[in-house]
Amino acid sequence: MRKIVTVADDADLAHLVDLIDMLPGPDTRSFWGEGSNSIGSKVGHRLREILSGRGDSSDVDYLAIYVLKYLGRGNRHIPEDRITANLRGASGLPAAGHAWVEDATRTAFTLVTRYSLPVWNGAHRTRGSAWLQG
Repeated sequence: MRKIVTVADDADLAHLVDLIDMLPGPDTRSFWGEGSNSIGSKVGHRLREILSGRGDSSDVDYLAIYVLKYLGRGNRHIPEDRITANLRGASGLPAAGHAWVEDATRTAFTLVTRYSLPVWNGAHRTRGSAWLQG
């Protein structure tokens, strides 16, 4: 059975959604791209599942991975200067864009490790067990 995850369940997820809300809306094609394979489409699909109360841990994980991949530091898809220029209320202030990228990257990585780590390690594996062998 799928375990539903909502923004009320996870403060980091709620914070990431708040950060995404600071960016242009999903209809801003010049920011998010166009088509069914656009960054906005990918982010939007997972966000809609989560915000409608149907999202599970895989939706949170994918949303966080998309933020890291497409909005995180050093990405080539939506670079930091475009985020800075489009950050609502910041009037192009570079420090705000840098802070947004840092905060979003840190929050997304926290979510990825929270929701992916059990899959990477296996559900029943003991933490650090590889270091105890030998």
